[in-house]
Amino acid sequence: MPSPRRRGASRALPRGRCLAFIGGLLAAAPAQAAEPDLQALLSGLALDAGRQEIAFEESRFNRLVTEPIRSEGRLIYEPPDRLIKRIDAPRRESAVLERERLAILDAQNREVASIDLWLQPDLQMVYGSIKALLTGDAEALRAAFWISLDEGALSGASDAWALTLRPKSDSARTRLAQVLVEGCGPRILSFEFLEADGDRSRLRLLPEQPRE
Repeated sequence: MPSPRRRGASRALPRGRCLAFIGGLLAAAPAQAAEPDLQALLSGLALDAGRQEIAFEESRFNRLVTEPIRSEGRLIYEPPDRLIKRIDAPRRESAVLERERLAILDAQNREVASIDLWLQPDLQMVYGSIKALLTGDAEALRAAFWISLDEGALSGASDAWALTLRPKSDSARTRLAQVLVEGCGPRILSFEFLEADGDRSRLRLLPEQPRE
């Protein structure tokens, strides 16, 4: 696969780290259900128009370390297609995903790495799925993922649900095995991203605290 195109002083972003950032950005988007409830759940979870921002806590589990790597920050969506994952702790860093390009910024908002997604078909597929989730494009989502929903999620007995997304693309599955989404009613609670090598990350979305 061709190497990402360099721009200025920025270095190319490693594919594994790129997937981690894209996985985090995916949490800014609503998740969907299997047939026949895909469109119904999509509509209930769809983001409101305009800029959206939500706090998160993330734990990354790596086979090479014994303790999870923890971080916290905010996910920001700016219509029509700009997604930002801003990490506030343990150190400041941001990932900005816009159109077909992912850029990593340091604490001073200087670009330190970038990747053109059109050079990476698997990552391009993931980003296309994010846009499908945000815009309610069920057909695009079906084209990118095999989708399964917890059988009791929409039964009416409980408003809790769990959703599993598995990439259809062979190239995408070499990096990302599946995405598990858990929610309650119209709210997404967490995302868990399982990579093909066994590493995983769990991103928990935090409810907004009422302003005094």
